[in-house]
Order: sequence, then C-alpha cells, then structure tokens
Amino acid sequence: MIRLLKLARTHVALPLLVVVGLVAFAPAAQASDQSLKHALQAYKTRLTADIAYLAGFTAPTKSKAAAALHKLSAISSDLNGAARAATRQNASTSSGRKGRTLVLSGLRDAIAAAGDARASAIAARSGNGAAAKRDARQERRLVNMAVPLFESGGKLLHLF
Repeated sequence: MIRLLKLARTHVALPLLVVVGLVAFAPAAQASDQSLKHALQAYKTRLTADIAYLAGFTAPTKSKAAAALHKLSAISSDLNGAARAATRQNASTSSGRKGRTLVLSGLRDAIAAAGDARASAIAARSGNGAAAKRDARQERRLVNMAVPLFESGGKLLHLF
C-alpha cells in the first residue's frame, strides 16, 4: 500500500512540475518579446524618417555634400543605436526571434547603405561626380534590400 502511494505521488508530482514550469515560463516569454518591442519602438519614428531619406538619396552636388554628410552622420547614429537596442534584447517566441533576425538584417543593410551614401557625399565634396553617382546607386540597392526586411520583421514584432 505504501509503495502504491509513493508511486502515485511520483506520477502526480512530475506532471505537476512540468505544468508549473510551463505556466511560469509563459509570462516570461511574453515579457521578453514585449521588451524587444519596447526597445525598438523608441526608434520607430526616427528609423522611418531615416529609411525614407536613404530611399530618396541621390548623389549630392559639391555644394550640398556637407549638409548631406551632416544628415548621414545623424542617420548612422540612429541606425547603430537601434541595432544595439535590438541586439541587447532576446525574443523568446519563434515569431519574436524571426522578427528580431529580420530587423537586425534590415539594420545591417541600412547601415551599409548609409556608409555608401556617405561615400557618395565625400566623393561629391571632392568633385568626383562619377564615383558619387556609383556610390549612390549602390546605396539605393542596399536600401531596397533593407526595406522588405524591416517591414516583415516589424509585422512579426507588432511594431505596426
């Protein structure tokens, strides 16, 4: 009889521990995705404006190169800040992890695009129009790669 009671306790205790563990983990998973969303939400408006600027970027003239470099410096700072914020947060659900990966890939492409836009502005400032146009074309190609990644990742993270 005692042996049956021990066996019954063991069979009840193990499933009970599993259920308690799952219940305790579920809010943490939700909280982790929410913290990632919150971290990226702070950059949403700036990133939208920055990506719009990069999407419309053309090789500047020599006289407008300094202003473009100043704007690109601020954009690079925003992109790098968003990348740091996304990297420091971990998603716990599969859609959160996929969204984070897509956003980080989009940020990587956007940072590279900002670098090419900066190279274009530097070339324009030095009077090398052909190099400025070539770098602007490369920048546009990278932005066109980044935008769909941002859209998909943002939808998975419920940013918009």
